[in-house]
Amino acid sequence: MIQSWDLLLPGVVFLLLGVGLVWSVVSMVRSNNRDIVASVPVAPVQEISLQATGEILILLEVPRFASDFRSFHIELEERNTGKAATMKYSLVTAQGAVYGFSTMQVPIGRMIAARTGVYAVRVEGLQPGKDYSSYRLILSRPYMGRMVLQIVALVVCGVGMLLSLIWALWLAGLLKPR
Repeated sequence: MIQSWDLLLPGVVFLLLGVGLVWSVVSMVRSNNRDIVASVPVAPVQEISLQATGEILILLEVPRFASDFRSFHIELEERNTGKAATMKYSLVTAQGAVYGFSTMQVPIGRMIAARTGVYAVRVEGLQPGKDYSSYRLILSRPYMGRMVLQIVALVVCGVGMLLSLIWALWLAGLLKPR
């Protein structure tokens, strides 16, 4: 005979893990949006107003099956000091690419922004006459370590919910060993 008290512990565990799952998803979405410092369309020459300091990750958001970005050379120069950071595609740094349904964000390099201010951006390697309207240059805070922990939390909560459901079904006598 099953008593409702027998299912209380698996039910509480299921609910707590469900709350953890929702919290992890909301936290991931919010922190991903907060990490983006600047996002601009790719153009040969432009200026970006950077309002963040510290380590900045430079990414290219491109169509998922594009490959021409591999020939881009990107230079960011701080207007006040003239210090410049030059970067280009590298197979090693590209391993941290984030893939979406129709686009991918490919890390191109990193720089240290000592102060806020205006940065001149030059992109070499653009093909004349090609439409780059779907290409974006994104400046972001580093996110990979945080994202790995959030994904682990999502998996743990999801698997834990499944296991607590199986536990409850077993206690209820709906699952029996063969």
